[in-house]
Amino acid sequence: MPNIVVAGAGLTGLAAAISAREAGANVVLLEKGSRADVGGNAAFSGGLFLFCYDGPDDLTSITQDFEPGLRAGKIVAPPYTRGAYAAELMAMSDGRADPVLVAALAERSLDTVRWLAAKGVGFTFNRTLGARVRDGVLHIPAGQILTSTGEGMSRGFEVIKPLLRHAERVGVELCWSTPLIDVIREDGRVTGVLAGDGVVPADAVVIASGGFQASRELRRRHLGPEWENVKLRGTRLSTGDGMLAALRAGAGEAGTWSSCHSAAVDPTMPAPERSEASPPFPLHGFWLGVLVNRDGERFVDEGPGPWVKNYSKMGKAIMRQPGREAYEIFDQRTAARVADEFAGAAVPVAAPTLTELAERIGVRAEALVGTIEEFNRACRDEGSTTGITPAKSHWATPLDRPPFVAYHATAGLTFTFGGVRIDPDGRALASDGKPVPGLYAAGEATGGLFYGDYPGGAALMRAAVFGRAAGRTAATEALPQRG
Repeated sequence: MPNIVVAGAGLTGLAAAISAREAGANVVLLEKGSRADVGGNAAFSGGLFLFCYDGPDDLTSITQDFEPGLRAGKIVAPPYTRGAYAAELMAMSDGRADPVLVAALAERSLDTVRWLAAKGVGFTFNRTLGARVRDGVLHIPAGQILTSTGEGMSRGFEVIKPLLRHAERVGVELCWSTPLIDVIREDGRVTGVLAGDGVVPADAVVIASGGFQASRELRRRHLGPEWENVKLRGTRLSTGDGMLAALRAGAGEAGTWSSCHSAAVDPTMPAPERSEASPPFPLHGFWLGVLVNRDGERFVDEGPGPWVKNYSKMGKAIMRQPGREAYEIFDQRTAARVADEFAGAAVPVAAPTLTELAERIGVRAEALVGTIEEFNRACRDEGSTTGITPAKSHWATPLDRPPFVAYHATAGLTFTFGGVRIDPDGRALASDGKPVPGLYAAGEATGGLFYGDYPGGAALMRAAVFGRAAGRTAATEALPQRG
């Protein structure tokens, strides 16, 4: 049997380790943190997977679980095709995403969700993504619909727990508190890793240790000095070690190292520690109100489309504002929904008038009142605005029903977009496009798919699809080496 080392026990690494084991390899899974740190960024996610399907039968073949109020006698689910998936990813990357990786992600997505379900991951129909029951029929918008089971919006650890159990059951050897230090090569081929206090021999190595969002130095170098002290939403352990080791071993770079996933978050919430802890809760209700900076001015289109396809760039927009902070403002049209679905444990500031609200949050009252009055005049019946910059493209309704509420928001960095260059089967590629023998990579350690933004659910799907592919390819290609 070939010996495979996988670095990183997040969703990507667990998928790679299980897949390599299924392909007949001995697998050692190295995790920089303790067992309480298992899961990487996926543990702090909302558990959403974006995958292709032809209709309701594909969805109900995965799960029969419905959140309260969603079960109905009939399901209407327009197909979410491979072409639609690819078009969405390409559009949100401004055409820069690697079309070969995009096509592979779309093509393998449904089968991979079924593979996860077979390993014990539970899924449910989720109402916060737009599903609604009308006249006994569950209407599902194309795309985002199934999340992992669990409470609230931070459900990702419910993905990790069954995969960890399955990995242990099939014989994956897990090594906790064992960081990857370097990749070892002899005669141009990977032969093992330096990890912890010693060398671990291997016929192939899979880098699945995430991006560099937790490295202050790399954030400053690639994202800019203003990101040095940003609040983390993702794991504190992703400091780029695996990526840099892969580059030293001959892999090339891919993607944009100067961009990232960054949502609006409650600044009072602590950064995540152990995997079972919730991360700073993303304030996803921005689309139901307006976002203003501390000068009382709007600065972004809060409704360019469904929130799940835009939340990951709101943090970057806030980072460009004075003091790198903002406020989400709502009235009684939407305040209850925001508190129930999109604010977690965040506590808003409330006031009977906009003037008093401004005083309580430290924003100049005249500016805030003027901004909201201008916004209200610009709202049109169809939910858009006219005559204001920036526009609000969808879900624009006047804020005129007091009392008013405000949530303080800052940027929360989840993960970075640049990384190792790979092909669709997880082979690490040199800068000339040739595979680095014995080296594989997947997930947030890689680049080439996400650039300025990406649709929600595509990150977990990428982790599972390419983690699974990298593990399988590493095992099958290592067999001739042993033979």
